[in-house]
Amino acid sequence: MLRDDVPLPVGQVALRDERGAMSPTRVFVSALGDLYDPEPVQEPGPAPLALRTVTSVVDPPFFGNGDIGRLAVCAAVNALVVAGATPRRLALAAVVEAGLPTALLHRAAQSVREAVEEAGVRVAAVDARVVRAGEVDRLALTATGFGVFTHPPPDPGTLRPGDRILVSAPLGSHAVHVLSLRAGLGFEYHVPSDVAPLGGLVEAVRTALPPGALRAAGMVAEGGLAAVLREFAGRSGHAVRVDEAALPVPYGAREAFDVLGLDPLYAAGAGCVCLVVDPAAEAMALTALRGRRNGRLATTVGSVTPGPPGMVELRSAEGDTAPLPADGDEDGAPARLL
Repeated sequence: MLRDDVPLPVGQVALRDERGAMSPTRVFVSALGDLYDPEPVQEPGPAPLALRTVTSVVDPPFFGNGDIGRLAVCAAVNALVVAGATPRRLALAAVVEAGLPTALLHRAAQSVREAVEEAGVRVAAVDARVVRAGEVDRLALTATGFGVFTHPPPDPGTLRPGDRILVSAPLGSHAVHVLSLRAGLGFEYHVPSDVAPLGGLVEAVRTALPPGALRAAGMVAEGGLAAVLREFAGRSGHAVRVDEAALPVPYGAREAFDVLGLDPLYAAGAGCVCLVVDPAAEAMALTALRGRRNGRLATTVGSVTPGPPGMVELRSAEGDTAPLPADGDEDGAPARLL
């Protein structure tokens, strides 16, 4: 038999190691086990179907407390969750670079299984293809999530002045972790990625709040919290204001942000959700968030204001207020990730 670290050659139909011979597609199907369910399922009731597709690429694709497999599953599930849907099924497509050690392919497949199980969904379809070396950075995954709208979806158009803006976790942990690992800075040992499926977290808030009190929800992903707030402000016709002193940035991450040249407002996350709630429901929402593992550090960071429509403002610790820069810095250079 071939060793587990033998590279996968281009065009190979089956790879062989201690687990036997199987195609790259079969690696994922085998790892999923009973969580792979290709049979068509008719969801009960008249609830409309929700569909979201996310393609995940990350450098490096295997990092300290996660990898691209977990990232892809969580991205698709969370995209459904913030849209107001309950995730049910996923379809996965993988592009594998020739030369990838089979151990890493098996690791990604196992991560997919663990994330799928944690999210409470099943996988309905899997496909994988091997391409020549250099045509992809080791592994890219596309996950398509299917769900149902069992609740009225949050609508940023319902935002009102006075509504509170909450975040469920520290900002930019995923960006710090991956960029530090890439650069060999060592911060990744102290700042783990926040990648996680958040269906249970958002559902806990929705259950705890009166109908209509959850106004809007958005994943803090590429573009960071700033991108979410700009979307909310643009769609609501109101302004939003965030307090710099309230932004959740752990002490261990502050130095990393400075060294990496990142602004926490623009740094990508993978397990942080931004919620806008009725001010009367703020305490209930925070209690619900903090009662879940991925929401223990949830906090209020700002509010909706009757200011200029579409404006996002930052209030400094000194009390000065100014519009956010266009892309995270005064030079206009994108402060984005991955």
